[in-house]
Amino acid sequence: MVMTIFHQKVKVMKYVNFYNLKPGDKIVVPKSWMQVIQHHVIYLGQNHLGVHLIAENAVGLYVRVITVDQFFQENPQVTRIDQFAGNNVQRRHAVERALKMVGQPYDLINFNCEHFANYVQKGVLKSDQMGWGILLLGVLAIAAFAD
Repeated sequence: MVMTIFHQKVKVMKYVNFYNLKPGDKIVVPKSWMQVIQHHVIYLGQNHLGVHLIAENAVGLYVRVITVDQFFQENPQVTRIDQFAGNNVQRRHAVERALKMVGQPYDLINFNCEHFANYVQKGVLKSDQMGWGILLLGVLAIAAFAD
């Protein structure tokens, strides 16, 4: 069956409405077995053509803008939505921060998807997953040398 533009828009609106997405909201999806690793992206809202967009810092690539449809085709399961905490002016500034980062290369340690999403939402480059990962590696190293 050929999907018409109308059907595609209805499908996209189901995601936007179901999750009550607003510009600046963070979408977190599982990226590994048992959801140990999570992927963080930012919903940007609609462009001037009415296309709903997402900004993500893609592993091995860079910060890029993709459609909501493309994102949810690749990531059908959602762990959680972190709503943007701010007014509409602050939301607009958050979206502008995201767009200014387009093209910035991915870096697992210093600028992964969680760093990017937290920077857009809060203005802070922070990744709790990276902190936990480093802590886990430290504990494993200590345990290995303790034997």
